[in-house]
Amino acid sequence: MAKREIFSIKAIREKKFQTLELSEEYASLMGKPEKKFISINYGESGSGKSVFTLKFANYFAKNFGKVLYNSHEEKVNQTIQDRVNNFNIDASKLYIANGLPFDRMCHYIEKNYYRLVIIDSVKYMNFTIDQLKELRERFAKRQLSVMMVDFGSSKGSPASGKDLIHASDVKMYFKDGRVHTISRYLDKPTERQLFVPQTANKQQLELFR
Repeated sequence: MAKREIFSIKAIREKKFQTLELSEEYASLMGKPEKKFISINYGESGSGKSVFTLKFANYFAKNFGKVLYNSHEEKVNQTIQDRVNNFNIDASKLYIANGLPFDRMCHYIEKNYYRLVIIDSVKYMNFTIDQLKELRERFAKRQLSVMMVDFGSSKGSPASGKDLIHASDVKMYFKDGRVHTISRYLDKPTERQLFVPQTANKQQLELFR
């Protein structure tokens, strides 16, 4: 069936979109995203973006379906193992990929019905806006969401540039243990403290739980 090209105002008012009913913990930051949302999580090293993303992956896999976490920056190493153990990552439908290049990642998506694909990070994978477009077009008939992790030292300016952030429905900037969110599914920007950087690691873990 050909994609509909023109909608009347009446049709837009009546159109039903498929959305995710997130828990309050995540809905307060993201709203009620569509089942094919795009998100970018960016910030400096140690800001909490990768831990937040892994915890969200675990939550998503338990509640909505299979998740592929494509780990490029750290691949599958002791750091990933420590995070899995420290933050009780235990979803049976969460899979960690060991630095898959774009074509191999698409191959696994083709073979498995993943509902969320996470790219950590776009810098290490050399993930581009053209690849994001290809991913969306190639799997347009699936309910596939994409979450990207990137570096960035200031709000609104991820290291990858403007293209990926402009294409994202949810934009999360992490700094000093705090997340600042702009989401198309929320009426206004929001923020929340995740951990206190000056405290010991054990206390950081407790705030992150």
